[in-house]
Amino acid sequence: MRKLTEEETKKVVDAARDGYAMDSMIEVDPGAELSLGEDAHGRVDGCYVQAWVWVRFEDAGIAVEPEEQP
Repeated sequence: MRKLTEEETKKVVDAARDGYAMDSMIEVDPGAELSLGEDAHGRVDGCYVQAWVWVRFEDAGIAVEPEEQP
């Protein structure tokens, strides 16, 4: 399977950041891990890019502990 060059890897990560990252919601690190993928014909035409997704405890149904008072 094809291996991306350092320049190609940077372009893919930059494209992920430009197209999908949202401040405090979805973050893509500069050194994000990539996983190349093949289409139905075996042609490598893209990849998955590792990202961080912020999930609030409230959205997951988890109680947030109250702040400690001094």
